[in-house]
Amino acid sequence: MPHITAATVVSPVFLVLAGGTISKAAISRTAELAAGEPVTVIGTAASQPGHPAGADGEQVRRAVALAMSALEDTGVAAFGHVAVTGSPSRTIARLARARGARVVVLDQSRATSGSPGTGLAAELRRRMFGYGITVVTPAERGAPRPRP
Repeated sequence: MPHITAATVVSPVFLVLAGGTISKAAISRTAELAAGEPVTVIGTAASQPGHPAGADGEQVRRAVALAMSALEDTGVAAFGHVAVTGSPSRTIARLARARGARVVVLDQSRATSGSPGTGLAAELRRRMFGYGITVVTPAERGAPRPRP
């Protein structure tokens, strides 16, 4: 029997933590969209030259672990991935395409208009355009269910 790792799992739903926090709304929305299918939780921490993610990266790791635990409490299998990168949208788009995602839930619970979370949503939508991947926030309703 082949060894299964998070890198080989097809996840129709991704949960992206834009920062080191997770909201209950994002967990609920992700579990609803996953409909029992596995979810990949991605935490992003920006690393800039001369300023490694360090403490930010540790906060993101904790948030990913918390999100995975909360999703598993709803009956959804969850895999985690922490990306310390200069371009979160590029990394998320690459992973979503590689793992067959159909929906990306962007948890931007602390984001307000004009904040980096809002910019990330727009950038992800641009990068996902044409790949059949929908980017939603927990508050958005009416997004298509992931196709089998």
